[in-house]
Amino acid sequence: MKWLIVVFILLVAGAILGPVSSGNAGYVLLQFAGWSVETSVIALFIITVTTVVVVSLVVSLIRFVLRRGKSGGRWFGKRRNAKASRAFKEGQLALLDLNYLTALQCFEKAYKRNKEPAFAALASYSAQQQGELGKAEFWRSQAGKEFEQADQALTLKYIDSIKTSHPTKALSLLEAVLNQKPSSAYPWLLAIDLFKANELWQRLIDVLPALKSNTELSETAINEIKFEAFRRQFLVERKVSADALYNYWRALDKSSRADSTIRLAYAAALKQVGDKQACAKVIYKGLKRGDVSIEEATNSDVLCANYPKLVEFVQEALKRNAQHSGYIRALAMLAYDSKDYSLAQRALKKLVDKDATASDYQLLGDIYRSLGDSQLAANAYKKALAAV
Repeated sequence: MKWLIVVFILLVAGAILGPVSSGNAGYVLLQFAGWSVETSVIALFIITVTTVVVVSLVVSLIRFVLRRGKSGGRWFGKRRNAKASRAFKEGQLALLDLNYLTALQCFEKAYKRNKEPAFAALASYSAQQQGELGKAEFWRSQAGKEFEQADQALTLKYIDSIKTSHPTKALSLLEAVLNQKPSSAYPWLLAIDLFKANELWQRLIDVLPALKSNTELSETAINEIKFEAFRRQFLVERKVSADALYNYWRALDKSSRADSTIRLAYAAALKQVGDKQACAKVIYKGLKRGDVSIEEATNSDVLCANYPKLVEFVQEALKRNAQHSGYIRALAMLAYDSKDYSLAQRALKKLVDKDATASDYQLLGDIYRSLGDSQLAANAYKKALAAV
């Protein structure tokens, strides 16, 4: 560009100096679109040089402004990012202190300075924990598809907040979440609370496999839930009729009827409604087939003396092993149930001397009370409390 200007100036200078040196300055006539301009060569030179200089200055000025503008933009951008970073760190500290309101304000400030989706997601979480579900939903939408899973967390938080005041709506929303088969534990744990509170025992039974695979509940905890759910569902069926209860039991698959927890729940329901003979039959069959252990039967308090075969089964077991604590305890329970308090007392006294639990002392106290010995009953109850 500079060389072109120099060459142009030299050509113009030659065009001027040539005529001047010969004593003839000359003139120039320019015609364009009906316009005519007549001037001397020297005037044309001055106009040309001036135009070139002005154009060069304007171009240089524009370049300078653009360079300064980019630098200024970078400076302002760095300043905004620095403020966003500070607000983000303050929000993190507030989260660690469980100060969700401050955290929300910090993450909102950070997002306004730097529209980072992570800032919006953290603002959504903070609002959720603060209980501001409207803000939580707004910030989740700002976070975008990358944080779609936050939708489920917000829904579950909302369900938890209305489960007492609006149980029907809470159940409807929860079912929609469960239909997505979530792999996290919280939806399933929330389902336990909601189904229990609304006495939806069959629904709780239906989700037992998911509870086992998606939560960290122990086998003992799962079995406790299973026992309660089946026992209560059996009672629901019994309210319809005795036949409805039996038909429900028979409709279960063979593996379910062989499940010790389910069988014990069935026996417990039968005992609760007063059908002690049927309860005893169910336990007898479970013990005979090996589906139920004697320890499970005694711990569940489902031993009834109304079925002779069950009593004979326990007596035969004691003949084979007279020191078996489980069967000694079972004999004491059966004797107490049949009101043979002397036999029950002898069996339990033998057990207490070697391996007694709080439940054993409790039963021994009940036996002494039935025998009319209040002092020994009181002593047994004290030992039961001490053994807990």
